[in-house]
Amino acid sequence: MKLKIKAFNDSLAEMYNHHGHFHEGDAGLDLFIPEEITIPPHGTAPLPLSISCESEGNVPYFMIPRSSISKTPLRMSNSIGLIDGGYRGELTACCDNISDDPYTVNVGQRLFQIVAMDGSPIEFTLVDELSDSSRGSDGFGSTGT
Repeated sequence: MKLKIKAFNDSLAEMYNHHGHFHEGDAGLDLFIPEEITIPPHGTAPLPLSISCESEGNVPYFMIPRSSISKTPLRMSNSIGLIDGGYRGELTACCDNISDDPYTVNVGQRLFQIVAMDGSPIEFTLVDELSDSSRGSDGFGSTGT
């Protein structure tokens, strides 16, 4: 899948500029945490990822936890995120902290990944702007619950 990524700041763009798949044939493209955020014990918090994306052909894709998230007390609140192809808003992962202690995510940490629906590797390009779509930046229950 071909994907355009718009990073919201230069330091994050630099992280993605030197990023790709770690092994040939890898399906997931890891996403970076752009800012330190502490989630309180047994709390739920959004983790804004400071990027927006546009898939070629406006095909949908998934945002899922990486397996290494199991080394933390975090769980993605909705298990899997289905990103509609026309969505142009900021990617955000809502997480539950299942521990009795606060948990801090650090800049550069990789807890989530984008995966194409067919599992093909993602080829991405950093861009300054994305095209408009009818969906725009409406997400997280914007069409009802």
